[in-house]
Amino acid sequence: MLRYLEAIAPFDKKIEIKPDDHDAWYNRDVALFNLERYEEALKSYEKVIEIKPGYIMAWNNRGLSLENLERYDEALESYDKAIKIYPNFQDAINNRKRLLLKLGRPTR
Repeated sequence: MLRYLEAIAPFDKKIEIKPDDHDAWYNRDVALFNLERYEEALKSYEKVIEIKPGYIMAWNNRGLSLENLERYDEALESYDKAIKIYPNFQDAINNRKRLLLKLGRPTR
């Protein structure tokens, strides 16, 4: 956990220098997610998506953050968006199906 906490500061510094660096935002998001700071991670994923709307990993991980915040319908929308951009994106397909099963909804 300490490793993720230490990783945030360099990403923040990089973002301060270049606010539209989607990779810095994304890596910051991953660290926040792994620290279980889902609300903060969500805001950062949304920034990545604002900068690079077709970034499928950001859409997928946004869904994971929303799911951890129990905002299930929004999570499904994020997985659907990732799948719409790249229909064979297995992570989003699997996350969507797993969440639908968890919610007792049809997987089709």
